Amino acid sequence: MPRLHTHWLLLALVVGVLVLLAPSTAGLAQENPWDACQRGAFSVEEDFMMMESEPFDGNPYISDGDLLSFDGRVCARNADLLASFYDGTAPADLGLDAVDMVNITDRLIAFSTELDDPNGKFTAGDLLTTQGAIIPNIALTNGFDFGYDIGLDAVHFVGTRDNIVGLLGEAAGLSRDRYLEAPDLLLSQLNQWGVELWFSIEGTHLVGNRRILDGDLLSVQGTIVASNKDLLPSTVPAGIPQRGVDFGLDAVIGSRASDEDEPLTSIRFSTEILYHGEPRFTDGDILRGGNGVTRKNWELIQPFAPAADFLGLDALSTPLIPPPRDPNIQFMCGDRSVGNFQGGLVSPSGPAGAGLYNNPPSGDPPRQPCGNYVPIDGYLPSTDVKRFRVAYRQASDLTVPSVGSANGIRTNWVLYEWDSSAAACLPTGSLDTDTSGWMVASAYLDAKLGGPSTGFCANPGLKLAVWDTADHTSGFGPANPDGHYRLWLEWEDTGGAMHREPFDHSIQLDNTEPKINDLKVTLSDGTTPLAACGEAPNGESIFKVFGDFEDDYHWGYRLRVRGGDPPTGVTYGWHNYYDGTPEVANTDDTGTTPDGTTVHLRDIDMTDLGASFTDCCYVLDLWVRDASIRHSFNGRVTNDITGSSAWWDNAFLTFAAAP
Repeated sequence: MPRLHTHWLLLALVVGVLVLLAPSTAGLAQENPWDACQRGAFSVEEDFMMMESEPFDGNPYISDGDLLSFDGRVCARNADLLASFYDGTAPADLGLDAVDMVNITDRLIAFSTELDDPNGKFTAGDLLTTQGAIIPNIALTNGFDFGYDIGLDAVHFVGTRDNIVGLLGEAAGLSRDRYLEAPDLLLSQLNQWGVELWFSIEGTHLVGNRRILDGDLLSVQGTIVASNKDLLPSTVPAGIPQRGVDFGLDAVIGSRASDEDEPLTSIRFSTEILYHGEPRFTDGDILRGGNGVTRKNWELIQPFAPAADFLGLDALSTPLIPPPRDPNIQFMCGDRSVGNFQGGLVSPSGPAGAGLYNNPPSGDPPRQPCGNYVPIDGYLPSTDVKRFRVAYRQASDLTVPSVGSANGIRTNWVLYEWDSSAAACLPTGSLDTDTSGWMVASAYLDAKLGGPSTGFCANPGLKLAVWDTADHTSGFGPANPDGHYRLWLEWEDTGGAMHREPFDHSIQLDNTEPKINDLKVTLSDGTTPLAACGEAPNGESIFKVFGDFEDDYHWGYRLRVRGGDPPTGVTYGWHNYYDGTPEVANTDDTGTTPDGTTVHLRDIDMTDLGASFTDCCYVLDLWVRDASIRHSFNGRVTNDITGSSAWWDNAFLTFAAAP
């Protein structure tokens, strides 16, 4: 094919494929948002597709083995939970049948699967932990003398977090066979650590004259904590043989206090079958011990925007942290704990921290600011608060303002309300702060939990505030969209007294995208430039790429070569500045270094295109991405921006090459 007659045509074909100008979401090294489950988590019984938005990894497919948050985020894939049991290979999705989040910050989760490990490491009846512990089913049921694996359907630890962590750490140091050899070992460990373990089983068993149902809540001590008939109201025919039906027990949470006077009232659970009587419930609803429905399945799954209105409920957990007594901020930039920010908890009159998020436990990426819409959430009690707001001031300001005198974050919400003509909850309502950011607490809680004001349609996506830091709506943003601030929660109680929480929370904003100042490619000598679609010497296949880019909070860059016959492409990166590879030797946390200079980034080898490497004109793309955590906001929910140009800058050039 003659060079002068074809390279312009091929260039036009390549440039015409505009979709290739942006990197795919799947190519981004996204953070695994475990902290999204700080307030609780669940799993569903059916796989589904998210019809709006997407999870952290860009894959809208949600399995019944994934750990889900209450506000529409995937906290962990099934493979993440099982990673300790496999040596670098991606495990099959084995489902999620029970879960207890012992310490979500340290990624310590106890759980069971729906399927046995195909390699025989564990069964679906065993209790597993993300640390790699395997407690066989026969050890859990030893107090009942079953003598075989009867399955596991729900699990809940009772005791202090430190003691439960200590127990599970000890269990991780023992093999599954050790528990099989000594089935009473688990009970001995529980007694030693002062920990109780509740669970339910998959089948029904007769032990002497005592019938154990899969709807009963059991203790490893060999006792029934609550029978199926006790868990459900007296109007429900639960219990065999007297009342006639075993409704099963698919998930359970309860008090962590071992001396709870009335443990039944603190229990929340789901059943395996539904009931059409009164009170009506499904096997996907969260029920209260002895007293009916607390949350419908539709309310749980609505933030994920599935194409169905029911997906069941297979596992349920809340964190091992008692609720605070006073209102306070607990999460910023989505469900990222304030404790994981530099200066996330500081004295109001003391110096602020950097306000950057560090992703534990690995610390990678090392630091991230926040931008665009910043969700802020925390604890708000259901009583004794008349109104509240999230206030802010510059981080350098050590003067503590009186309550109500600082700037307040304004938020306008779109609410789901009951539409009788459609017989559905539709996003037709609204809830707004005043111009100073104050929100009426009763109206907020009624809308969030689904009270009379919305026709009993819940809006679980509501946060304490969503900060429009880029000032999309004029007057809603801060004076400096790239500023350094401190936040705190203030409230007025029902008696008229004004309060503020005892800590400030440092936060660094970044709404400025990276900037590419220069991009060039040379021959392998590093000095001879290639003119756009100029003549390249035959036999040259390795070229050097140089660039100059800047960003206050740089994260990484990516290169891609496109073209050839037939047109194809090869991608290099992402190369994150902190990963220690040769490709980032001339970059740091603010871009290329020295600042303002064009430096060598990496070499590209045209033979990576394979047979498509022909005498042709090619396109070289450079994307530079920053580290900012940015959310979108549609008035109902906030989502991490994972595939938007708000993350990066792009530049490209053309050059000719021939084998």
